[in-house]
Amino acid sequence: MKLLKYMIVIGATMMGLFTFMDQADAAQIGIGTEQKIVQNPLELERQAIEEERQKEIARQKKLAEEKRIAEEKRIEAERLAEEKAKEEAEKARLAKLEAERKAEEERKAAEQATAAKTSTSATQTVSATPVSTSKKVITVESTAYSNDVADNKAYGGRVLTATGHDVTDSIYYNGMRIIAVDPAIIPLGSKVHIQGVGDAIALDTGGRIKGHIVDLLVDSKQDAIQWGRRHIEVTLY
Repeated sequence: MKLLKYMIVIGATMMGLFTFMDQADAAQIGIGTEQKIVQNPLELERQAIEEERQKEIARQKKLAEEKRIAEEKRIEAERLAEEKAKEEAEKARLAKLEAERKAEEERKAAEQATAAKTSTSATQTVSATPVSTSKKVITVESTAYSNDVADNKAYGGRVLTATGHDVTDSIYYNGMRIIAVDPAIIPLGSKVHIQGVGDAIALDTGGRIKGHIVDLLVDSKQDAIQWGRRHIEVTLY
């Protein structure tokens, strides 16, 4: 009887041991195994679409940045070109002003030289003209001209006679009126008496003063018009 009990205990023990070993083996088999996860196709499509959207956003940002940089370069190039054009225009303007200044200086120098030469020549002519001690009366055609700068060839802004006398501010010479004459009829420097005017002196000539014509110097163009054209007697001293 006791032997039977021992055998039952031993059998139960062995069965428990076998059961434990089977469970251990099952546990060892489970270690290291991976469970395969099957994802939803719709989720995969959504992820793909999101990736494409992000790529498009990045591409658009890159294009926008490139466009911005290109626009900045264009604006800068236009600004530099405009500045260069302004600089060139300013240089041209200054060069033109300098050329005009030099031309004006040369013109004034030429006028002054001409005036000085004319004055010297006229002085010599006046000094060399003999003053007649006898009186001679001639009848001449008389006109008049003004000393306005606008109506005469000016030298440095001054109106000079053929003998170099400055008549810009006065129509008199030592109290005598000034006349333009034909030196072949009335020598330059001659003192005369003009009917209705008084004493005068021949200090000027004119391109249209030929023969028996005397041109009387007056203060204005209006006075010249009023004088008109008339015949008068001139007494030469």
